Amino acid sequence: MGLREKIRKYLYTWKFKNKKILNPNYSGKNIFITGANSGIGLELTKKFLNLNNKVFVTYRNNSENLDKINSKNLTLIKCDQKNLSEIENIKKEITNIPINLLINSAGIFGPPEQKLETLNFNDFQDTLMVNSLSGLKITQLILNVAKKNALEMIVNISSDAGSMSKNNQGNAYIYRTSKSALNSITKNMSVDLFDKYNITVFAIDPGNVKSGMNPGGMIETSVCADLIINLITFHGKELNGKFVDLLNKEIPW
Repeated sequence: MGLREKIRKYLYTWKFKNKKILNPNYSGKNIFITGANSGIGLELTKKFLNLNNKVFVTYRNNSENLDKINSKNLTLIKCDQKNLSEIENIKKEITNIPINLLINSAGIFGPPEQKLETLNFNDFQDTLMVNSLSGLKITQLILNVAKKNALEMIVNISSDAGSMSKNNQGNAYIYRTSKSALNSITKNMSVDLFDKYNITVFAIDPGNVKSGMNPGGMIETSVCADLIINLITFHGKELNGKFVDLLNKEIPW
């Protein structure tokens, strides 16, 4: 790593290093988290369980990390979110259950090559399904089959790569489009659901988080999860219809 890269990394991580992690009083809730077998979803699952919540999670294939948690308050739901019929099966686990918080954290980057000239549209379809449409479908299921009037908040884990205003690099067609679609869904739901049911909906850019999808990330998933919980707990309804980073700075759509 060169000197310039070291300085860039230091400056990026410094703003999170001294950020006070509050001790939220967020307990006794039923929380649904997608894509919880690794990364941000896994960390959020652990932290919400430690706060004495019941957590329902989806995972695609490997539940090894979730199995290690061994909590009676954790419900595992095997679901490949590329597959609509598997998403439909979620309703068996949530019918008449009061889901209070939905966090759509399932996400994939798609193929490494995403230039216009070589786009693979099967990969495009899969990535759109996981990153945007599956979250919309799960929201629909919760509204239709879970206990009525229980849902309080929906948090969509997005990316600033989905910001059309900030896009000055191009490429990454599949990933950018999938996150832009998620942002559009977020904004739309924030209008419909807040007015009808008083449900808060917002999107978060977690930044350069270290994960399986981004092994060179600069923020540990544990820090990221703490800051997401802070946003949920201490800012709540003021975030409806917004796209923010971990420090509650608004990002242009």
